[in-house]
Amino acid sequence: MESLRERDGLLLKNWYIAALSHELGKKPIQRTLYDTPLVLFRDGDGKATCFPDRCLHRHAFLSKGHVFKGELVCPYHGWLYNQSGHVSCVPSEGPNGSPSKSLKLKSFPCVEQDGVIWVWMDLDEDTSHAPCPTTPSWRFPEASNPKWVSYFMITDFENEVTNLAENFVDVPHTIFVHKGWFRDEKAIPKKVPTVVETKEGVVTVTYFQEKDEFSWGARMLLNPRGNPMTHTDQFIMPNLTRVDYNFGSKNGFIINSQISPVSTLKSRVYTYIAYKIPLIGRILRPIISFYTRQVIRQDIVIMKNQGDSLKSNFKTTFRSTEADEVHKEIERLRHYGVKGDSKLMTYESKKDISFWV
Repeated sequence: MESLRERDGLLLKNWYIAALSHELGKKPIQRTLYDTPLVLFRDGDGKATCFPDRCLHRHAFLSKGHVFKGELVCPYHGWLYNQSGHVSCVPSEGPNGSPSKSLKLKSFPCVEQDGVIWVWMDLDEDTSHAPCPTTPSWRFPEASNPKWVSYFMITDFENEVTNLAENFVDVPHTIFVHKGWFRDEKAIPKKVPTVVETKEGVVTVTYFQEKDEFSWGARMLLNPRGNPMTHTDQFIMPNLTRVDYNFGSKNGFIINSQISPVSTLKSRVYTYIAYKIPLIGRILRPIISFYTRQVIRQDIVIMKNQGDSLKSNFKTTFRSTEADEVHKEIERLRHYGVKGDSKLMTYESKKDISFWV
């Protein structure tokens, strides 16, 4: 079977989260994206820097070393790497040694914003398909709005980006996987008129269910006044999902997931939660954190279930129904992204569907 890097093709040419800002302190850390071990450290100015986690000398992990005056020190023979990746010192060559200018690690473009560290995963100098933008275009919603409370959660899943993205914007599974926590399986089934629209690399799903609501516990936390709930889901290429619940004009709840591909059937998901509850929002933070963690744990189990099935036969022959229209659109966009097809940004579709939940 091909590696994840091979199967994802030109999807490498994108920004992916490697770590949260608070995870990177004075010591270097290792992260893996697309089967590639990375070392992240802060230079003398505190700027996040990212290299392949492999010393040029004898290929030791640089992440097991330390930072000295803003430079990365290999734990094996003490080679020093400056922020641009050049070897600035080889201790065995003595105090007057001058390392060859050819001794240089390629650095991955690295940007820190909104409390996360993004890495552009492609080091290929061929920019004919997708040159590296200066910064990631995605900004986490309401991150700087003082009326909203927000936080991140990190979760490792035994599955891959496409399947995880589909799970995160899938409504029918909530009755069975999240029963009692998210929706009530004892509620009377209702027909959900839905519009699925794809445009400019984004799939937007708008639900028009009358009197849509959460389970009792979730409703008491997020919508105690019982205001009408509106619900939209989005998939944003290549690996982001956004779920919005609004309860009237005063209360809101956003789940934003960025899925970082680690290796075959392994992903790390950075889930950004933002909510607005007047007066008591910050007091409720521990309870809402506990609640959202429980829901994610249930998704871990079902995604491992699917992942374990795929291990035995990686070929997918999904049989879809009308409720799976969003799944098919996500798969279509991801396929365009793998191939570098221009249809990724030009393809448009809008369908009215309905399903029961």
